[in-house]
Amino acid sequence: MSLQRRLLSPIAWLALVLCLFAAPASAQSAYFFPAGGDFDPAVPTPQQFLGHEIGSRYTRHDQLVAYFNELARHSDKIRVEEIGRSYEGRPLLIATVTSAQNLQNLETLRRQHVTLADPAQPLSAAGNSPVVVWLGYSVHGNETSSGEAAMLTAYYLVANRSAETAQWLQQAVVLFDPAQNPDGRDRAASWHNAYASSPASADPADKEHVEPFPQGRTNHYFTDLNRDWLALTQQDTRPKIAYFHQWYPNVQIDFHEMGKDSTYYFEPSPASMHSPLIPASSYEFNKTLAKYHAQSLDALGSLYYTGENFDNFSPVYGSTYPDFHGAVGVTVEQASSRGRVQESVNGLLTFGFTIRNQVATGLGTVRGAVTERDGLLKLQKDFFQSALKQANQQPVKSFVFGDAADPGLTQRLLDLLLQHQITVQALSAPVTVDGQRFEPGSAYVVQAAQPQFRLVHSIFADTPPIKGDVFYGSTSYAIAPAYGIAFAASRSRIAGGERVASVPAANGGVAGGQAGYAYVFDWRDYNASRALYALQAKGLLTRAAFQPFTAATAQGEQSFGYGSIVVPVAGQPLAGAELLAAVDAVARSSGVHIQALSSGQSRGGIDLGSDSVKALRKPAVALVMGEGVSATEIGSAWFLLDQHLQLPASKIDPAQLGKITLDRYTTIVLAGGTYSGVDATAVAALKRWINAGGSLITYGTAARWAIEQKLSDEVLGPEEKEPEAARRAFGDQRDIAAIERVSGNILSADVDNTHPLGFGVPRRQLAVNKENGLSFQPSRNPFSTVVRIDEAPKVNGYLSERNRSRVAGAAWLVVSPQGQGNVVLFADDPAHRKYWHGTERLLLNAIFFGNQLNPAKPRG
Repeated sequence: MSLQRRLLSPIAWLALVLCLFAAPASAQSAYFFPAGGDFDPAVPTPQQFLGHEIGSRYTRHDQLVAYFNELARHSDKIRVEEIGRSYEGRPLLIATVTSAQNLQNLETLRRQHVTLADPAQPLSAAGNSPVVVWLGYSVHGNETSSGEAAMLTAYYLVANRSAETAQWLQQAVVLFDPAQNPDGRDRAASWHNAYASSPASADPADKEHVEPFPQGRTNHYFTDLNRDWLALTQQDTRPKIAYFHQWYPNVQIDFHEMGKDSTYYFEPSPASMHSPLIPASSYEFNKTLAKYHAQSLDALGSLYYTGENFDNFSPVYGSTYPDFHGAVGVTVEQASSRGRVQESVNGLLTFGFTIRNQVATGLGTVRGAVTERDGLLKLQKDFFQSALKQANQQPVKSFVFGDAADPGLTQRLLDLLLQHQITVQALSAPVTVDGQRFEPGSAYVVQAAQPQFRLVHSIFADTPPIKGDVFYGSTSYAIAPAYGIAFAASRSRIAGGERVASVPAANGGVAGGQAGYAYVFDWRDYNASRALYALQAKGLLTRAAFQPFTAATAQGEQSFGYGSIVVPVAGQPLAGAELLAAVDAVARSSGVHIQALSSGQSRGGIDLGSDSVKALRKPAVALVMGEGVSATEIGSAWFLLDQHLQLPASKIDPAQLGKITLDRYTTIVLAGGTYSGVDATAVAALKRWINAGGSLITYGTAARWAIEQKLSDEVLGPEEKEPEAARRAFGDQRDIAAIERVSGNILSADVDNTHPLGFGVPRRQLAVNKENGLSFQPSRNPFSTVVRIDEAPKVNGYLSERNRSRVAGAAWLVVSPQGQGNVVLFADDPAHRKYWHGTERLLLNAIFFGNQLNPAKPRG
């Protein structure tokens, strides 16, 4: 922050800002580019093109796109590509800025550059290829400065005619991702622009600064896209990753904002938050680049800090994924005005001021990357060569995964690996690892010794040992345990067959032709739930086997486990060939294998007319979302129902619970959040609905609320208690608090997979995510504790001994029967961040089998 700004009174500073907004384009350029310069008048400034001063309002995404295309229309130094579309149909862009000569030879330069990621190629293979800089903006849509800064930074590089800028563009390729989250950005733009006053209000309580649920941080499905780089669950993320692997940037900056009372943060991050998988040289280069960021902000007199927080531990973030590819990834965080001007402890914080800081850092990044080009290219080459050496020093030589009974989830994990450019081979011979059997045709091998070793380790292996520290996010993000798919780590190398180039096409369908008695399919396949709802949506009657059986099929005897779906021929609205066609169409579209049976008499286990083959109701689901509700948690359920089941859930506000008829819903989902605004009338309505047969699904703090409101008679586990008071150093309080918090861990648990909520889970051993300190005591009903954390749980991540002892043996999932209905209590979000498919199954089971969860009544 400049001395001038700190000395001005709030009124004088606001007057200065308003005068700036009213000033001509030259004054705006002087503010954002205080060093001045000669700009090509043929290239329009953002202000000239948009018709408003940058910082006077929030630029919509369509305007941002139009401006980048306008730059490309006026200059031969920029190329704009649409690489995908958001869920709401907005274009996702990459703009490439470099010299005109480089643009003409871009593919040649790209091919030279990517040799850096090939350990077999010498550094000289990269030749004189430019350094590659990736500038990523607006991954959080309501972090308002970065998208505006993207336009100004691109304008500067394209229009500035100085010798220095010409040198930058000759020696660098700058990739702009100007709006990683266009849906969230426009949600924020609509709010800020709708409630903008004239003159602007600096009151933090003014509506302009206080967005309602779900705010603009997340995308359409309320996904935090900054945590999706490894899981790749969103269509906003996948094309970006594909483009990343076309270039392998040397420097990547992710532009963010934080609270209004902060200043400016850039890396390096604390050494305690570094991954032991990443060479120290990568993190050391952060210090080198930081000099250029400091110089840029020093020139403005802006306050900043480094090295205190924000972890660099896992490749889930936009600033850490590059670290796992030999680049220097950097998070920058600017104090946010969340509107045009807002009071802060540092004085009046204006939108324009926040934008100017981001522009300065972006240009400083390009300056630093060009100056340090040789070191950056060598860093990336050494990184990939050291990956092979590091892999060979590890005890695990190969990972194997796959399950013949679950081709859907097997193919999904394979697809994820291929998107990350990980080498995968088909399993060529049967192998048993850690007691698990893997067969050719349904399993795959991933060798540890490959250029992407560090990413392979992040997906399959336990988090390396870490100390408790001030972690910004979770301490474990391993994907394979979260998928719930069969996988194992082998200390001896498993021979693989042919390298897999693409995911095999799904080959679902009906085997055995027209059924005389019923159509049956296994519930263990992750895609079985999609097939079930598609059948129900066609009006077909469906049933589920609550006991295993063996049936004679056209392909021989086949065993069907708990939850297998039975579609009887009798009583259906369709018959004969029409019924077969409908079932076969569902099987093909969902990739599920369905067997046609000619008899209801089984070769073993129950017959198909047994009372243990129970009728299912078509789910009608309400998702409660609104003020107080965790947007990311309820967004995961919405995404699951929309994108996987294609089930149109109703989205209702918490305030509606006591005002609308609940009878139309079979299931209501309450994600974590605060429900203090739900009044006694709504609670009474929920009780009546549950007692009449409704199934209320709750997670985390919503489960706590349900117990407190007597909707359930289950009992919470031991409360988190403060350690005994003792004198401690004031300066240690943040570190002590961080060590004792539950910060995202993978814990080992036992699941009752004979319970309807556990149907389809292949093994009793189950990994669960623990994001909070809440747990339950095992139910007094001996049949109602579905998932229980192990007495001595295996922990992937960091969990203090005190927290470990609190959750050991605690219930993680309990069913509480109430009248004809029930309350399902999850300790944590079972669909966490949209990639926890292993526990997501339990949520799907609660939706489909909700009317069958209460204890069986004795026969009369």
